[in-house]
Amino acid sequence: MSTGTACFDKFVMVVMAVAMIISTKVHTVTNKFDTMPDISIITCVSRPDVYEKCLLASVAENRYNHDIEIVPVLNEDNRYSASNALNIGIDVSRSDILVFTHQDVRLLYRWFDRLKEVVAELPTDWGVLGAAGISLDYGRQDIGRWGGALNVDTVAVGSVWDADNKLAELPYWDGKKETTKVHCADECVLVLNKQTGLRFDSQFTGFHFYGVDLCLQARAAAYGVYCSHLPIIHYGNYSASFTGDKRYWAYLRLLYNKWRLRFPELLGTHMHWSQQNDQPEVTSYINVNLDSGDGLSVHLKSMGINKVKLKSDRRHGLLDD
Repeated sequence: MSTGTACFDKFVMVVMAVAMIISTKVHTVTNKFDTMPDISIITCVSRPDVYEKCLLASVAENRYNHDIEIVPVLNEDNRYSASNALNIGIDVSRSDILVFTHQDVRLLYRWFDRLKEVVAELPTDWGVLGAAGISLDYGRQDIGRWGGALNVDTVAVGSVWDADNKLAELPYWDGKKETTKVHCADECVLVLNKQTGLRFDSQFTGFHFYGVDLCLQARAAAYGVYCSHLPIIHYGNYSASFTGDKRYWAYLRLLYNKWRLRFPELLGTHMHWSQQNDQPEVTSYINVNLDSGDGLSVHLKSMGINKVKLKSDRRHGLLDD
């Protein structure tokens, strides 16, 4: 066994041992000095094996001289929603830079170096930074009905791969590399400026749209929401499948009703809505069986709510008048 492998195994054992000891509390793993860490990395962990293999391995690869505080919130029994778990992480973390990541994410290419470079270049009123999003320079007229750029090369920002063997190819999420303001950032990786005081909304009691809501909270409070080239692999075909939470449409409805007046148009990485010209449209591109929680099962390869379906969707409670 190489020295590097032994060190990583010891690192993982320390992190997971601390996490396993506790179930209702969270302890953090950081350096031996009582100083503020450079970065806190917070994860809701429902699958410790996935967390160890994907995220922890890449944190060890990318730490270098950075003081990284690791905050796993164990959630194997789904006692917490994503919002509540990550808020626990906010409460116990000690850095002003909070990185929320899915457990099935691998950080690439001296990732923490890149993160600190990007944060240093952001204006002081930044709120949220992500690895994937849609540029705020573009609107509904710039994307197709099921997403994808129209008449421009890309509306995307950031770089996300979905497998190790794809790294020699262009990422499946291949956007601008410059730091850019976005509508919202994808929840696979969110970086929060702790000084904003922002928290996840506990109304989102499952595992969908809690991060999009955080971005909209930031924008509503006049904090900037950005994405940049923070390269990652996101292995999960659909991360919420780890939890069995099928109330995707229920939480999309909650998000839409909460923010549609403040933000009549929103372009996300797997959904969009628009209310311009009094034509309500809420559309998702997720390819997964989902149940709205109110008896409406959706088994479509591409799913959407549009003007034609509006009467039916109101009956099922997906849209309010």
